[in-house]
Amino acid sequence: MNSSRHAKIRSIAVLIVAALILQVTMAVQYFSTRNAITSEIMEMAQRDVSTINRVAEVKKIAESALIQAAPEVERLFALGERDSLYRVLQQIVKDHPELVGIDFACRVGSDGKRDGYFTFRNEETGGIEDTIIGFDYTERSWYREGLKQNGFWTEPYMSHYYVILMSTYAYPVRNAKGEAVAVLGADVPMHELSAMTVQLYENMNHSLLPVLGLQLLGLLLLGFIMYRSIHSVRKLNEVSAEKELINKELDIANRIQAAMLPATTLITDSIDVAGSSQDAKDHIDIAGSQVPAKQVGGDFYDFFVRDGKLFFDIGDVCGKGIPAALVMSMTQAVFRSVAAKESSPGRILQDMNAVACRGNTTGMFTTLFVGVLDLATGTLQYSSAGHDKPYVISGKEMRQLEFTPGLPIGIVENQAYQDQETRVVSGDMLMLYTDGLTEAMNADKELFGQKRIAEAIKAQDSIVSPKQLLDTLSQAVTDFVCGAEQSDDLTMLAILYKGPAAGLAGK
Repeated sequence: MNSSRHAKIRSIAVLIVAALILQVTMAVQYFSTRNAITSEIMEMAQRDVSTINRVAEVKKIAESALIQAAPEVERLFALGERDSLYRVLQQIVKDHPELVGIDFACRVGSDGKRDGYFTFRNEETGGIEDTIIGFDYTERSWYREGLKQNGFWTEPYMSHYYVILMSTYAYPVRNAKGEAVAVLGADVPMHELSAMTVQLYENMNHSLLPVLGLQLLGLLLLGFIMYRSIHSVRKLNEVSAEKELINKELDIANRIQAAMLPATTLITDSIDVAGSSQDAKDHIDIAGSQVPAKQVGGDFYDFFVRDGKLFFDIGDVCGKGIPAALVMSMTQAVFRSVAAKESSPGRILQDMNAVACRGNTTGMFTTLFVGVLDLATGTLQYSSAGHDKPYVISGKEMRQLEFTPGLPIGIVENQAYQDQETRVVSGDMLMLYTDGLTEAMNADKELFGQKRIAEAIKAQDSIVSPKQLLDTLSQAVTDFVCGAEQSDDLTMLAILYKGPAAGLAGK
């Protein structure tokens, strides 16, 4: 009897010890898995930002290489000097290790005869080789769209000559009449994207298998501690949900990049204020500030001088984080591309909206204000896509620019935007901002608002520079929120018009 009782006590003791050991094991497993997943998320986010930056850098290299080589290629093609033309293509591949190769495809006429040539880098030998394009390139988007557009990026596709994923930048070769007679294509491999996808898949498998094994062990050994086991599993699921949310953001970022990348083209004739002539510096002074709510944000501003006019914009992408940052960078690039050829703010917004709507599967949109200031006359043309009204500050007098706003870009295709016009005089200052200024919130959930903007400016004896204006408003917001967590990106742009400069008069 006593033996049986002792045996029961020993069995219960073993179960209790096993329960304690399993609980400790589960606690260690939980915290180590949480730390590992958190570390993976941070590494993936950093790797994603680095990959985005690298893709953008390689894209610019490919575009620049073809655009710079196009005049010489067109000249040699017109003269029928094919050997010299092919040597030019070989030199492009040799000088740009980021490229897999260069395609040269002549336009196919009614006779259906194809004349295509591919210069590429041999991965085994490292040498530059040539071959005739042996497939029907007329079915490829880089050929079809390359003849129609002045620069086109394809969606990623599997290479005919390599077992890799790549994208091609196509650029038309034109004759003396401006007709597209051939297409140049720069093939860019997408190694970073493929490597990141494989690594993400492996990390997910490694983190899930130990958790599943631990759950199975708990069910087999200790049924009576089911409640605590389920409680621990729920905690692990919360961590997995956090990881899934980050993965969704990364997925959205990739889709935005794929949809927006083909619309971006290289600007070659823009003049940045910082590097422009002394004349431009003599009559404008510009300052901008940007404080994102997260590590990356969706607010942006840009400006440059062309043909004696200052082109500028400020915008706010809906949302925050990596997806908003991607849309922001692409929108900036599209603004420079469109404004390099177009001078009407309304038409600039219309063209940017067409690009933003094309392939927009995420539902993200951007409020935007575009202005064009004639530096010789002070005439300001502007248009708004759902953005806040800027201020014109004349001494201590302030007024908001009146306009009929259109919808934010990226919502409705074929949306029209109106040009509106006003005049600024010497000493006037334009102050543009995003809603992160007016909607800055303190601990009592009060908003900074328009009234406090005016109060902060009028409290100064005088504001003589854009930087002073931005410093004044930044300090006013800091004092108002008093340490409360920032809820939205805060971006401001100030432009002081000093009056027409002699070098720009009459332009």
